[in-house]
Amino acid sequence: MGYAGIDINMGCPVKDVTKTGACSALIETPELAGQLIAAAKTSGLPVSVKTRIGFKSRKTEEWLSFLLRQDIAALTVHARTAKEMSKVPAHWEEFSVARQLRDTIAPETKIIGNGDIKDRQHGEQLAAEHNLDGIMIGRGIFTNPYCFERQPQTHDREELLGLLHYHLNMFDQVAATEQRKYDPLKRFYKIYIRNFDGASELRDKLMHTRSTDEARALLDTLSLT
Repeated sequence: MGYAGIDINMGCPVKDVTKTGACSALIETPELAGQLIAAAKTSGLPVSVKTRIGFKSRKTEEWLSFLLRQDIAALTVHARTAKEMSKVPAHWEEFSVARQLRDTIAPETKIIGNGDIKDRQHGEQLAAEHNLDGIMIGRGIFTNPYCFERQPQTHDREELLGLLHYHLNMFDQVAATEQRKYDPLKRFYKIYIRNFDGASELRDKLMHTRSTDEARALLDTLSLT
């Protein structure tokens, strides 16, 4: 299908997923994790892994050492355990260990930092401080949809609403060919509807909509005010 690589998620901490032995639960079964990486590499594509620093407790050195010995293209590290979810600050001090392991075991493997990164500028600062090859932004997008821009700018209500309309249009384009439920889209509304008078009330109304058409009708009433 033309993909450039395969990234294996060994970091998701959601219990419904980990109880099956998948994602971050693979930290507890390194032999299986190694088999999965080896199987993915038979594709001939570069294989990378995203993971955490432990499942119930920190195993930074033990676990990352194992992964780095698998000859992977890149290793993205979320600096929390699975048990911690996102309830505590990310342990960025662990990246000194991760980087030293990379330099010793697999110098060619790119190491990427993840956890509590607010925007591009914050990520570049952390990457420089910890000598990382890159950063990954996750939940930061739910605070600022423009978190990847090179130079931070002020974005007014109209620009945010325009971006939301674009999001709705893209959803409809995909839903036209693939079965998609509308409700999961609602969790993105807080990204765009914020920091203006009446935002809280509008978000509440949007949460009660049942389609993108109903959402657009609400947004159109706002654009008239």
